[in-house]
Amino acid sequence: MTGICLSVFPTDDTLPTLVKRISSKKPNLVEYRLDYLTKLSALETIVKSKRCPIIATDRSHRKKSRMFLLNAAENGFDIIDVDITVPFARSFIKQLKVHDVQVVASHHNSERTPSEGNLIQLVHVEKKLGGDICKVVTTATRPVDNLIILGFINKCSRKTRLVSFAMGKLGIASRVLSPFFGAEFTFACIDEHSRTADGQMGIDDLRQVWKKLEIA
Repeated sequence: MTGICLSVFPTDDTLPTLVKRISSKKPNLVEYRLDYLTKLSALETIVKSKRCPIIATDRSHRKKSRMFLLNAAENGFDIIDVDITVPFARSFIKQLKVHDVQVVASHHNSERTPSEGNLIQLVHVEKKLGGDICKVVTTATRPVDNLIILGFINKCSRKTRLVSFAMGKLGIASRVLSPFFGAEFTFACIDEHSRTADGQMGIDDLRQVWKKLEIA
């Protein structure tokens, strides 16, 4: 189990302060959401400050998204997240891998949690596209969705490097428990005011829950 990936949303102005806060939290990985960055030089600042593996993600759908992700791959990021629904995902993943990075092939369902069979089909698609790590994120609309996700992780993670959980308040249990069912890691934020997704826990709170449950 890898542990906790701290997810952050830097801007050009907040990046220097954010880097210091990240260091104090000592995560296992850091996901930098590049959506709000406008200067490529910001990527150099991130790489120079890294103390653990770093992931580049950009879901802004702006014209510069691919340029930023490719630049991250070229200049020291360890993992690049690629949404499998973007045009020409397969060719872009191949382009990224030339730079010796790992690729997370990801899919997000913002409406519901599909059946386990549908989730498994998504993993097959992500692997065919070239994903080194498959990421399947759903939305919990009922408590039982946590069981669907955790059962899916338990089954698929035996043969696939997998990250999966359900978003939303009803999906918090899947975020907390997913690494203990075989997920590579789970996401957390610095504090409750800096969530990058609905239902995300602060890293200190997540660690405290693990401690109370006596599972980490």
